[in-house]
Amino acid sequence: MSISPDYFFKKRKAFSLLEVMIAIAILAMLAGSIYGVLKGVIQMTAGMEEARSRQQQIEGILELCRRTFRMMPANAIWEGRLRRQDGKVLPEIIIRDAPELLAWQKVEDFDAISVLGMRPQIGGLYSLSLLRVTQASELSQNPIATAKSSDWLTLVTDLSKIEWRYYDPRSGLWLDELPAGGLRPSAVELKLWLPEEEEPLVAVFWVVPMATQVTVPIEREEAAPTP
Repeated sequence: MSISPDYFFKKRKAFSLLEVMIAIAILAMLAGSIYGVLKGVIQMTAGMEEARSRQQQIEGILELCRRTFRMMPANAIWEGRLRRQDGKVLPEIIIRDAPELLAWQKVEDFDAISVLGMRPQIGGLYSLSLLRVTQASELSQNPIATAKSSDWLTLVTDLSKIEWRYYDPRSGLWLDELPAGGLRPSAVELKLWLPEEEEPLVAVFWVVPMATQVTVPIEREEAAPTP
């Protein structure tokens, strides 16, 4: 018995429009589920990377402050001030006569000032940044206020608040400001407020004391009497 080739074509059935629409809907649901899983994984990975980067920034600034205050030269001049700009109070530490401190490149200007300051960001947050400028030849000039944003080296970003305090060993009090050329503090406290945290991160750094010159009396031998 011979079978006509048209026999197989007659037995084959095509998909109906309803079956095609159901298949497309199932594929769309699967694609949406896979996209949701991938999006969640990407967001979790980005969050972990951001947290790791923030932790590295904080550890870096703490180590930088620790080394800087321990290596402070005896003749370095300190100033801790609250600079007001556009209605905001920006705490700053200014260090003079110590050009090699806080330098991220070869020191060529030995008249440089180092500034650890709080800088406003877009969106209302702040950054802790570092500035190296040449001190003004005239008292009317202010190189810190006139410095460009690109002159600042950002150390820690996205902070809601920054606070410096200085321990006065004579009075036993923590001061919010430290006049230039005044008593060197024996410790410096740094507080960093993160947007997602209510309590600040507090770090206290020991400061090397100023070297004091001790005069040792020299005993002179009395000359022996001439016989």
